[in-house]
Amino acid sequence: MRQLIVALPQAHALTVDPPDAPMLHFMLLAEGEVVEAGHLPASALPKFRDPEHEVVALVPPQALSWHAVELPTGVSAASPRLRAVLDGLLEDQLLDEPSALHLVLAGDERAGKAKAHASSKRWVAACERRWLAMALQGLEDAGCTPTRVLPEWGPPGEARVHLTGTPEHLQMLLSSPHSAMQLDFSPEMWAWAMQASGAQPTRLSAEPELLAQVQAQLQTAVQPWPRSERWAAAALPRWDLARGLRMRSHTQRSPLEWLKAPRWRGFRWAGLGVLAVNLVGLNALAWSHQAQLAAHQANMRQLLLQTYPKTVVHPSIEPLAQMQRELERLRSASTQAAATDLPVMLGAVLSALPAGRLPQALDYSPGQLRLDGLALSPNDVQALASQAQAYSIQVQGATLSVRALP
Repeated sequence: MRQLIVALPQAHALTVDPPDAPMLHFMLLAEGEVVEAGHLPASALPKFRDPEHEVVALVPPQALSWHAVELPTGVSAASPRLRAVLDGLLEDQLLDEPSALHLVLAGDERAGKAKAHASSKRWVAACERRWLAMALQGLEDAGCTPTRVLPEWGPPGEARVHLTGTPEHLQMLLSSPHSAMQLDFSPEMWAWAMQASGAQPTRLSAEPELLAQVQAQLQTAVQPWPRSERWAAAALPRWDLARGLRMRSHTQRSPLEWLKAPRWRGFRWAGLGVLAVNLVGLNALAWSHQAQLAAHQANMRQLLLQTYPKTVVHPSIEPLAQMQRELERLRSASTQAAATDLPVMLGAVLSALPAGRLPQALDYSPGQLRLDGLALSPNDVQALASQAQAYSIQVQGATLSVRALP
């Protein structure tokens, strides 16, 4: 069985704009032996096609905080109300808003189910949810989907201290029954850690390349503990720190989480720019149409006043409607009949008909007149059309249709 162990990148490596592919510290094991180790981007990591092989992602100690909780009776890692219970229990212990953190019970879920019938004390790991989701997304996008996610250091338990880092920047990994953390090494910090733990650690270890330097500074025996052995031990527990995390797989990712990733910041700004340009263009088009409409209405009002100087312009009435109203008023005030009135139309037709030709019936609507019972020859129709030139004449059998021309 082959096992790829990858250390997840620090938060600052994922917030660079534009984001560069972070270099990941990895270790490839075959039957417990180190085959390959080093630093590579996610796209260059070894890929497994055999399902028996696994990829374990390790969360750096500085990205995790540990909190002890006393779970109520009946609540386990599989309980649907676990998250609500953890939010209530840790509300006063968390520095960030619970909604921004990923919380998970440490240990085997099956063991948690067995203890759910009685009140139990459990350790809860907390980390920034968005950072963990983005880090795992980067591995999945590179075709290196983690099988499990585990803490590089923790949970709290045996009192021990491990020195790691570089000769220029030593770091301490501290563990006790009450906490698990990483601190920068200095004599003052070492003294504080020993005072806080209340006792000497049961195990003091360091990276082999740092062994001489640490022994010289602490003046005590230090055990060598290679990183390969420490990582292999960290990858042994059969639980998943990313249990229940959104974006754990492509099918569970929220579109909003994709958009929040720093790699899409340029697209977000471009989208906002396109939206702003469209809004400005639409507003400019609306302003242009309003200006044209206002100019048209001003011209119509001016024409109304020029044609009917005594007219009082009403802003709520269209100028064209007011002109028609004034025209009808003037027409009503005068005694002159309009060409579309029945007496005028009938008089014009009868005066042009041959003597003795009278209609048997008539049908009138404003501007249109139909006379039935007339037998007219083509010469009669031609004479009628020449005399009644203000009207359109049509003959169909014994029916004569007269329509006033506009």
